[in-house]
Amino acid sequence: MRQAILGFCVFAAACSSQPVSPAAPSVVGGGSGTQMLAKRGGSNVEVTFTKWLPTFPTLAGVTGGDVPGTFAGEVLDFVDNGTVAQVKARYEVIGSNAGRSFVALVEGTQNNQTQKAVLNGTVVEGWLVGARVHATFDVISPCPEFGKSVCFTGVIRVMSGSSN
Repeated sequence: MRQAILGFCVFAAACSSQPVSPAAPSVVGGGSGTQMLAKRGGSNVEVTFTKWLPTFPTLAGVTGGDVPGTFAGEVLDFVDNGTVAQVKARYEVIGSNAGRSFVALVEGTQNNQTQKAVLNGTVVEGWLVGARVHATFDVISPCPEFGKSVCFTGVIRVMSGSSN
């Protein structure tokens, strides 16, 4: 059962051991993805998130940091050997400013001992299409702030200089 819960964590949310503030103010202005990364002086776009699994394989949650809004997604593949889980997922960040929404395909591993995950991928739709993505998250249990037994908190970093 513990392995199953941890497996859901990998797909459910990117997490960090530090609390996140999904409602943090945006520091990204308008414009195309390439223009925005250039205007920010080459800084990464950082999206904080807390996610959970309403029903496997569906993901839901909230976002903050540079793109406050909502999180949606789906676990596409999950293989757990008991120690490490290999994960593939579709992450959708729906910004409160529709021009800052994007979809990323990510894959990586979740360590079931440390309850930490690292996923990498690419923005495939929307704002910053073509940019590289690096996501990290921690499994949080319990998760009373959102009324869940398990959730995942973390950061999605859209890497500067990587969009087309």
